[in-house]
Amino acid sequence: MKDDQASSTAYTVLQGILYIAKASPYKYLVEDEVVEVGQQILEGTEEGRNRLKQLNGPWLGLSVKFREWLILPGITLHYILRKRHVEDITAKAIEAGVSQVVMLGAGFDTLSWRFHKKYSDVNFIEIDHPATQKAKTVALDKNKGANMHFLSVDFAHQTLETELSNFAGFEAERKTLFICEGVMMYLSDEAVNILFKSIRDLSGVGTQFLYSALEPQKSAKNSIPGLLYHHLKFIGEPIDWDMDSGKMADYIKQHDCELKSLAGRDELLKSFVKDTSDIRLHSGEYFTLCEFK
Repeated sequence: MKDDQASSTAYTVLQGILYIAKASPYKYLVEDEVVEVGQQILEGTEEGRNRLKQLNGPWLGLSVKFREWLILPGITLHYILRKRHVEDITAKAIEAGVSQVVMLGAGFDTLSWRFHKKYSDVNFIEIDHPATQKAKTVALDKNKGANMHFLSVDFAHQTLETELSNFAGFEAERKTLFICEGVMMYLSDEAVNILFKSIRDLSGVGTQFLYSALEPQKSAKNSIPGLLYHHLKFIGEPIDWDMDSGKMADYIKQHDCELKSLAGRDELLKSFVKDTSDIRLHSGEYFTLCEFK
Protein backbone atom coordinates (compact mmCIF):
# COMPACT_ATOMS: atom_id res chain seq x y z
CA MET A 1 0.00 0.00 0.00
CA LYS A 2 1.32 3.44 -0.92
CA ASP A 3 1.46 6.03 1.84
CA ASP A 4 -1.04 8.32 0.12
CA GLN A 5 -3.51 5.65 -1.01
CA ALA A 6 -6.18 3.78 0.92
CA SER A 7 -5.69 0.05 1.32
CA SER A 8 -6.75 -1.97 -1.71
CA THR A 9 -7.54 -4.83 0.67
CA ALA A 10 -10.02 -2.61 2.54
CA TYR A 11 -11.88 -1.94 -0.72
CA THR A 12 -11.79 -5.60 -1.74
CA VAL A 13 -13.12 -6.91 1.59
CA LEU A 14 -15.99 -4.42 1.70
CA GLN A 15 -16.83 -5.04 -1.96
CA GLY A 16 -16.83 -8.78 -1.24
CA ILE A 17 -19.27 -8.35 1.64
CA LEU A 18 -21.60 -6.26 -0.51
CA TYR A 19 -21.33 -8.90 -3.23
CA ILE A 20 -22.42 -11.55 -0.72
CA ALA A 21 -25.43 -9.38 0.16
CA LYS A 22 -26.34 -8.79 -3.48
CA ALA A 23 -25.69 -12.01 -5.35
CA SER A 24 -24.96 -14.89 -3.00
CA PRO A 25 -27.02 -17.65 -1.35
CA TYR A 26 -25.49 -16.39 1.90
CA LYS A 27 -27.02 -12.93 1.67
CA TYR A 28 -28.90 -13.63 4.91
CA LEU A 29 -25.54 -13.21 6.70
CA VAL A 30 -25.35 -9.52 5.78
CA GLU A 31 -27.65 -7.15 7.63
CA ASP A 32 -29.26 -4.25 5.77
CA GLU A 33 -27.40 -1.74 7.93
CA VAL A 34 -24.06 -3.27 6.93
CA VAL A 35 -25.00 -2.76 3.28
CA GLU A 36 -26.17 0.80 3.92
CA VAL A 37 -23.03 1.87 5.76
CA GLY A 38 -20.78 -0.03 3.37
CA GLN A 39 -22.25 1.72 0.37
CA GLN A 40 -21.92 5.05 2.13
CA ILE A 41 -18.20 4.42 2.70
CA LEU A 42 -17.58 3.45 -0.91
CA GLU A 43 -19.52 6.43 -2.25
CA GLY A 44 -17.03 8.73 -0.52
CA THR A 45 -14.10 8.08 -2.91
CA GLU A 46 -13.56 7.65 -6.62
CA GLU A 47 -12.14 4.15 -6.13
CA GLY A 48 -15.12 3.27 -3.95
CA ARG A 49 -17.59 4.50 -6.55
CA ASN A 50 -15.83 2.36 -9.16
CA ARG A 51 -16.19 -0.64 -6.87
CA LEU A 52 -19.91 0.04 -6.54
CA LYS A 53 -20.24 0.20 -10.34
CA GLN A 54 -18.54 -3.19 -10.56
CA LEU A 55 -21.12 -4.61 -8.15
CA ASN A 56 -23.86 -3.59 -10.57
CA GLY A 57 -21.99 -4.81 -13.64
CA PRO A 58 -22.03 -8.25 -15.32
CA TRP A 59 -18.42 -9.28 -14.72
CA LEU A 60 -17.85 -9.16 -10.96
CA GLY A 61 -19.51 -12.50 -10.28
CA LEU A 62 -17.30 -14.24 -12.83
CA SER A 63 -14.24 -12.45 -11.43
CA VAL A 64 -15.07 -13.58 -7.88
CA LYS A 65 -15.56 -17.20 -8.96
CA PHE A 66 -12.31 -17.21 -10.95
CA ARG A 67 -10.33 -15.62 -8.09
CA GLU A 68 -11.69 -18.13 -5.60
CA TRP A 69 -10.94 -21.04 -7.92
CA LEU A 70 -7.41 -19.80 -8.58
CA ILE A 71 -6.28 -18.39 -5.23
CA LEU A 72 -8.52 -19.09 -2.24
CA PRO A 73 -11.76 -21.12 -2.13
CA GLY A 74 -14.65 -19.34 -0.42
CA ILE A 75 -12.79 -16.12 0.38
CA THR A 76 -15.86 -13.87 0.03
CA LEU A 77 -17.87 -16.07 2.39
CA HIS A 78 -14.87 -16.04 4.72
CA TYR A 79 -14.98 -12.22 4.82
CA ILE A 80 -18.51 -12.11 6.19
CA LEU A 81 -18.00 -15.06 8.56
CA ARG A 82 -15.09 -13.18 10.12
CA LYS A 83 -17.20 -10.06 10.50
CA ARG A 84 -20.10 -11.97 12.04
CA HIS A 85 -17.83 -13.64 14.58
CA VAL A 86 -16.20 -10.35 15.59
CA GLU A 87 -19.63 -8.74 15.94
CA ASP A 88 -20.91 -11.63 18.05
CA ILE A 89 -17.90 -11.52 20.42
CA THR A 90 -18.11 -7.72 20.69
CA ALA A 91 -21.83 -7.73 21.53
CA LYS A 92 -21.30 -10.38 24.21
CA ALA A 93 -18.34 -8.47 25.66
CA ILE A 94 -20.42 -5.29 25.92
CA GLU A 95 -23.24 -7.20 27.59
CA ALA A 96 -20.66 -8.52 30.10
CA GLY A 97 -19.38 -5.05 31.01
CA VAL A 98 -16.88 -3.94 28.36
CA SER A 99 -17.33 -0.19 27.87
CA GLN A 100 -14.57 0.56 25.33
CA VAL A 101 -13.77 -1.12 22.01
CA VAL A 102 -10.53 -0.42 20.13
CA MET A 103 -10.17 -1.73 16.58
CA LEU A 104 -6.63 -2.02 15.21
CA GLY A 105 -6.30 -1.86 11.43
CA ALA A 106 -10.04 -1.30 11.08
CA GLY A 107 -10.03 -0.78 7.31
CA PHE A 108 -13.58 -0.23 6.02
CA ASP A 109 -15.18 -2.36 8.72
CA THR A 110 -18.63 -1.08 9.71
CA LEU A 111 -18.93 -2.57 13.21
CA SER A 112 -17.78 0.37 15.35
CA TRP A 113 -19.83 2.81 13.32
CA ARG A 114 -23.00 0.78 13.69
CA PHE A 115 -22.42 -0.12 17.34
CA HIS A 116 -21.54 3.40 18.49
CA LYS A 117 -25.10 4.39 17.67
CA LYS A 118 -26.57 1.31 19.34
CA TYR A 119 -24.43 1.50 22.49
CA SER A 120 -24.17 5.19 23.35
CA ASP A 121 -22.43 4.50 26.69
CA VAL A 122 -19.60 2.51 25.05
CA ASN A 123 -16.51 4.26 23.72
CA PHE A 124 -15.35 3.18 20.24
CA ILE A 125 -11.94 3.90 18.71
CA GLU A 126 -10.74 2.90 15.26
CA ILE A 127 -7.01 2.95 14.52
CA ASP A 128 -5.68 2.71 10.99
CA HIS A 129 -3.24 4.06 8.45
CA PRO A 130 -3.94 7.75 7.70
CA ALA A 131 -4.77 7.27 4.00
CA THR A 132 -7.20 4.40 4.59
CA GLN A 133 -8.86 6.15 7.50
CA LYS A 134 -9.26 9.39 5.55
CA ALA A 135 -11.08 7.54 2.76
CA LYS A 136 -13.48 6.20 5.37
CA THR A 137 -14.06 9.28 7.49
CA VAL A 138 -14.71 11.52 4.49
CA ALA A 139 -17.96 9.58 4.12
CA LEU A 140 -18.87 9.10 7.79
CA ASP A 141 -17.30 11.71 10.03
CA LYS A 142 -20.07 14.32 9.70
CA ASN A 143 -22.62 12.13 11.45
CA LYS A 144 -20.56 10.54 14.21
CA GLY A 145 -21.51 10.63 17.86
CA ALA A 146 -19.36 11.74 20.78
CA ASN A 147 -18.47 8.10 21.56
CA MET A 148 -16.94 7.41 18.10
CA HIS A 149 -13.26 8.26 17.59
CA PHE A 150 -10.80 7.84 14.73
CA LEU A 151 -7.04 7.76 15.35
CA SER A 152 -4.64 7.74 12.41
CA VAL A 153 -1.41 5.85 13.08
CA ASP A 154 1.36 4.88 10.69
CA PHE A 155 2.97 1.96 12.50
CA ALA A 156 6.04 2.28 10.28
CA HIS A 157 6.88 5.43 12.22
CA GLN A 158 4.63 5.42 15.31
CA THR A 159 3.80 3.01 18.13
CA LEU A 160 0.39 1.96 19.41
CA GLU A 161 1.23 2.56 23.06
CA THR A 162 2.53 6.09 22.52
CA GLU A 163 -0.19 7.24 20.16
CA LEU A 164 -3.13 5.73 22.02
CA SER A 165 -1.96 6.76 25.49
CA ASN A 166 -1.70 10.36 24.25
CA PHE A 167 -5.07 10.27 22.48
CA ALA A 168 -7.82 12.20 24.25
CA GLY A 169 -10.50 9.79 23.08
CA PHE A 170 -8.93 6.82 24.88
CA GLU A 171 -10.05 6.23 28.48
CA ALA A 172 -7.64 3.83 30.19
CA GLU A 173 -9.91 3.24 33.16
CA ARG A 174 -12.63 1.64 31.04
CA LYS A 175 -12.83 -2.13 30.62
CA THR A 176 -11.63 -2.55 27.05
CA LEU A 177 -11.84 -5.01 24.19
CA PHE A 178 -9.08 -4.73 21.57
CA ILE A 179 -9.80 -6.23 18.13
CA CYS A 180 -7.17 -7.06 15.52
CA GLU A 181 -8.70 -8.87 12.54
CA GLY A 182 -6.61 -10.01 9.58
CA VAL A 183 -3.48 -8.11 10.63
CA MET A 184 -1.21 -10.07 12.96
CA MET A 185 -0.10 -12.63 10.38
CA TYR A 186 1.73 -9.81 8.59
CA LEU A 187 3.69 -8.81 11.69
CA SER A 188 7.08 -10.07 12.85
CA ASP A 189 7.44 -12.13 16.02
CA GLU A 190 8.88 -9.07 17.74
CA ALA A 191 6.02 -6.84 16.60
CA VAL A 192 3.44 -9.34 17.92
CA ASN A 193 5.19 -9.44 21.29
CA ILE A 194 5.28 -5.65 21.41
CA LEU A 195 1.57 -5.52 20.58
CA PHE A 196 0.68 -7.76 23.52
CA LYS A 197 2.88 -5.69 25.85
CA SER A 198 1.39 -2.42 24.57
CA ILE A 199 -2.18 -3.58 25.17
CA ARG A 200 -1.33 -4.73 28.69
CA ASP A 201 0.43 -1.46 29.50
CA LEU A 202 -2.43 0.58 28.05
CA SER A 203 -5.36 -1.16 29.74
CA GLY A 204 -4.12 -3.69 32.29
CA VAL A 205 -5.82 -6.63 33.96
CA GLY A 206 -9.24 -7.61 32.64
CA THR A 207 -8.57 -6.31 29.14
CA GLN A 208 -9.83 -8.62 26.39
CA PHE A 209 -8.05 -9.14 23.08
CA LEU A 210 -9.70 -10.70 20.01
CA TYR A 211 -7.45 -11.41 17.04
CA SER A 212 -7.12 -13.69 14.04
CA ALA A 213 -4.08 -15.86 13.39
CA LEU A 214 -2.95 -18.47 10.88
CA GLU A 215 -2.13 -22.11 11.34
CA PRO A 216 1.40 -22.87 10.04
CA GLN A 217 1.46 -23.29 6.27
CA LYS A 218 2.42 -26.99 6.42
CA SER A 219 -0.17 -27.82 9.07
CA ALA A 220 -2.95 -30.27 8.22
CA LYS A 221 -5.32 -27.61 9.60
CA ASN A 222 -4.26 -25.16 6.87
CA SER A 223 -5.66 -25.69 3.37
CA ILE A 224 -4.69 -22.26 1.98
CA PRO A 225 -3.05 -22.82 -1.43
CA GLY A 226 0.65 -22.09 -1.71
CA LEU A 227 -0.14 -19.77 -4.62
CA LEU A 228 -1.63 -17.25 -2.20
CA TYR A 229 1.52 -17.23 -0.09
CA HIS A 230 3.59 -16.57 -3.21
CA HIS A 231 1.19 -13.84 -4.30
CA LEU A 232 1.38 -12.09 -0.92
CA LYS A 233 5.15 -12.24 -0.97
CA PHE A 234 5.20 -10.85 -4.51
CA ILE A 235 3.10 -7.82 -3.57
CA GLY A 236 5.23 -7.13 -0.51
CA GLU A 237 2.82 -8.48 2.13
CA PRO A 238 4.37 -11.82 3.14
CA ILE A 239 3.02 -13.94 5.99
CA ASP A 240 5.48 -13.43 8.86
CA TRP A 241 3.71 -14.81 11.93
CA ASP A 242 1.70 -17.97 12.46
CA MET A 243 0.84 -20.15 15.42
CA ASP A 244 -0.61 -23.64 15.75
CA SER A 245 -4.00 -23.22 17.40
CA GLY A 246 -3.16 -26.10 19.74
CA LYS A 247 -0.22 -24.12 21.08
CA MET A 248 -1.96 -20.75 21.39
CA ALA A 249 -3.03 -21.18 25.03
CA ASP A 250 0.58 -21.82 26.10
CA TYR A 251 1.84 -18.98 23.92
CA ILE A 252 -0.43 -16.33 25.41
CA LYS A 253 0.44 -17.45 28.96
CA GLN A 254 3.82 -15.84 28.25
CA HIS A 255 1.91 -12.56 27.99
CA ASP A 256 -0.09 -13.22 31.17
CA CYS A 257 -3.21 -13.97 29.15
CA GLU A 258 -5.88 -16.61 29.61
CA LEU A 259 -7.51 -18.26 26.60
CA LYS A 260 -11.26 -17.66 26.43
CA SER A 261 -12.14 -19.15 23.03
CA LEU A 262 -10.83 -20.38 19.68
CA ALA A 263 -12.90 -20.35 16.49
CA GLY A 264 -11.77 -21.62 13.11
CA ARG A 265 -13.51 -22.58 9.88
CA ASP A 266 -15.75 -25.27 11.34
CA GLU A 267 -16.85 -23.19 14.33
CA LEU A 268 -17.71 -20.21 12.13
CA LEU A 269 -19.73 -22.33 9.71
CA LYS A 270 -21.61 -24.01 12.55
CA SER A 271 -22.42 -20.66 14.17
CA PHE A 272 -23.64 -18.75 11.13
CA VAL A 273 -24.35 -20.86 8.02
CA LYS A 274 -27.68 -22.62 7.65
CA ASP A 275 -26.60 -25.34 5.22
CA THR A 276 -22.94 -26.41 5.09
CA SER A 277 -23.41 -29.45 2.87
CA ASP A 278 -22.08 -27.90 -0.36
CA ILE A 279 -19.46 -25.38 0.75
CA ARG A 280 -15.93 -24.96 -0.59
CA LEU A 281 -14.18 -22.96 2.09
CA HIS A 282 -10.51 -23.02 2.99
CA SER A 283 -9.26 -23.55 6.54
CA GLY A 284 -6.25 -22.03 8.27
CA GLU A 285 -7.28 -18.71 9.81
CA TYR A 286 -8.82 -18.79 13.27
CA PHE A 287 -9.83 -16.35 16.00
CA THR A 288 -8.46 -16.20 19.52
CA LEU A 289 -10.17 -14.40 22.39
CA CYS A 290 -8.01 -13.95 25.47
CA GLU A 291 -8.01 -11.89 28.66
CA PHE A 292 -5.09 -10.27 30.46
CA LYS A 293 -4.60 -11.47 34.05
